[in-house]
Amino acid sequence: MNPSIVSFSLLSWNVRGLGDHDKCVLVRDAIFSARPCIVCIQETKLNAVDRLKVQSFLPAYLDEFQTLNADNTRGDSHCLELCSFLLYFRLHNPHSLTTTFSSTASNYIFAVTNVYAPAQHQDSLTFLNSLEVTATQVPE
Repeated sequence: MNPSIVSFSLLSWNVRGLGDHDKCVLVRDAIFSARPCIVCIQETKLNAVDRLKVQSFLPAYLDEFQTLNADNTRGDSHCLELCSFLLYFRLHNPHSLTTTFSSTASNYIFAVTNVYAPAQHQDSLTFLNSLEVTATQVPE
């Protein structure tokens, strides 16, 4: 293996609601089977997420989470990290959550932006402008 290559897995999933206990178990088991390093979840339809709720749909090895809460249960995004990465920087706006990670095993730093576009067309310009702002604010 080439030592200059770093690899990790990222899972992105539109779960379409996590209000039901059985659905949470299904999501948790699927994530556990895939064993991704980073999980980005959209459409939990949860107005707020606390650690107890997170434990119902995430495997225990995912030890940290960042959230962008739903707006009246219309969309949301959550970016969750594995213990081999540290949260370096977090930026959120109404339609995206950017999480910058630093590796605990190397000097690598990278960002993941989880985007949930607005449902209303009149919000499109604001949404696109916020993405431009996000691009300028993520540390290099």
